[in-house]
Amino acid sequence: MKKLIFSFLIIASINPSLSYAQANTLEPIVLVPGIMGSWNWSVLLGRSTPDTWDFHSTDHTWDKLIDELIEEGYVLDNNLFIAFYDWRKSNEDSAINYLIPTIDRALANSSSTKVNIIAHSMGGLVSRSYIQSEDYINRNDVDQLVMLGTPNYGSSDVYTLWEGGEVPGNWSQSDKNGIKFILWFMTTFSANTSDYYDTIHTFITSIGELLPTYDFLSDSNDNVKPYSSLTEATNPFLENLNESESMQNLKELGRITVIAGTGTGTVGNISVVERPALETKLWADGIPEPINPIRNNPEGDNRVLLSSAFLNEFDLIGPVLSRSNQNFWQKIFAVLIPLVRAQSDEWDIDERLTQKEINSNHGGLPTMAIPEVFSALGLPNPVGDFEPPTEPNNITTFWFASPVAVKITDPQNRIITKDSNQIPEAIYTGENDPNGVKMIIIPDGLSGEYEVELIGTADGEYHMAVASFVDDNDNIVTVQKNVVEGEKIEYVVDVNHYENVPVKISAPIITKPDLEESSIIDLVNELLIDLEEYYKDGKINNKGIYQSLNNDLKFVLATLKEAELIRSIGKKYPKLHEFKLKLAEKLVIKKLESFILSVKKYNNKDKIDDPATSSMVIKAEAILAKINN
Repeated sequence: MKKLIFSFLIIASINPSLSYAQANTLEPIVLVPGIMGSWNWSVLLGRSTPDTWDFHSTDHTWDKLIDELIEEGYVLDNNLFIAFYDWRKSNEDSAINYLIPTIDRALANSSSTKVNIIAHSMGGLVSRSYIQSEDYINRNDVDQLVMLGTPNYGSSDVYTLWEGGEVPGNWSQSDKNGIKFILWFMTTFSANTSDYYDTIHTFITSIGELLPTYDFLSDSNDNVKPYSSLTEATNPFLENLNESESMQNLKELGRITVIAGTGTGTVGNISVVERPALETKLWADGIPEPINPIRNNPEGDNRVLLSSAFLNEFDLIGPVLSRSNQNFWQKIFAVLIPLVRAQSDEWDIDERLTQKEINSNHGGLPTMAIPEVFSALGLPNPVGDFEPPTEPNNITTFWFASPVAVKITDPQNRIITKDSNQIPEAIYTGENDPNGVKMIIIPDGLSGEYEVELIGTADGEYHMAVASFVDDNDNIVTVQKNVVEGEKIEYVVDVNHYENVPVKISAPIITKPDLEESSIIDLVNELLIDLEEYYKDGKINNKGIYQSLNNDLKFVLATLKEAELIRSIGKKYPKLHEFKLKLAEKLVIKKLESFILSVKKYNNKDKIDDPATSSMVIKAEAILAKINN
């Protein structure tokens, strides 16, 4: 019935007048990404070290739209802002703590009193949470809201994630890599969670706010399980958000534009069977069959159905004709005659609400919808074909939560480390802390044997996970062991993407460090010897660069030796001793950091080859770690 109502009510595309065309100053725009569209290592991993929000290094969802807006005269952090947020939290929390401050920054130096919001996916729910809140009434600082693929009435495919801790198979390879990394990390290091289900319900409550509010489950006999009968798969957040009374602020906006993708198989109805009697935690409302629900509705974008993305006019009209107050015949009657508009003289739907479908999958909407977005905002029509970023056929990824330096060699003997990379499109990312989390992502990685070399940067426990993501087949294997500083651990990892063969990790080969611990001075001397050998072997191909780096290390060595002499007078002059030692330490750290930056710089200029760069940087960082300890 709901689908029938929507088919009558979808509004044709409207070409607005150029009321927001080029003026002396452009009205600020705020972009609001969807779930997983914001990344901050410190926040997401619960660290105290400072970090900044950004897109994940593999996420290019917004690249083209941002480029086109810049071409039109917008400037990032001037009149174009991105409202990154902690997508694990509730949408209301994200609105208060992230969207409102971003709007404040956008208006701080603007002659405008309002912003335009372009929101993708869950970002639209964050935006609506703000606009429909009491906070907005006094602020009234949004002109237009453009929503791209927002699940205004939920998304069926998050059911498996919420009730079973199973990541939907139809998510993109990049999204699966990101969410499974967060789930793996939080489940591994939290004392309060034993599995992905616990982690989601404890730390990623936003997933529950994406559940559908329409009927989407049926039993094995195809009998629909009414939404009102469900035990756990309910969504009070969206129920409240879509109540007519709570939507009144939306009607005060200059315009609402909804752009939805279609033509891609999307999970609509999910067939479920009752869970076993002994199962008391998972699948309260039924186990999907198959476990990865069938994408059985072509009227969607692979993640969100058209009928969920498009706003229902009944919800916008007002309490008199809200769905909650209508019986069946009132709804039919309202569809067949223009009664709705007769009851809503103060708000012209045709003038204020545009809803349009385009052929696009979910992740491609911020690119494919560029012409529609520009039209909605009254900007000149952009020129060109807009193709979304290509999704890799597979992703091979290595995750490390441990005090180790990492080197990966692929089946063609190409190497990636923190400081060098020979594997096309591969990415090394992670925390700034050398003892922190690292992630190596290889899009379209080769099947075959990968060599993993780990060098302990401190004593402690390390966790390693290797994952292969291909279509609906996700394959993750984990290792947990201890490491000591200076220890070398080597693994061979066998990855086969296309024969559904599990990832295999060999037993480790462990090389113990020298029993007699090298002093910092000894380590610097070793690095000086390596530097000279690299120059003689032609791995450093410029004499001036070699001499400059050599001088840096000799300065470090001299300062360390001076510090050793200072120690002998420590008992006689303790305050002077402490001051000089701290000064020496600061000078050494600064010079070693300069050495590392120089090596990387000259590597980028092809003056130092990759293996020499990797070796020198790892050794210099080990010296820094030893000093800091």
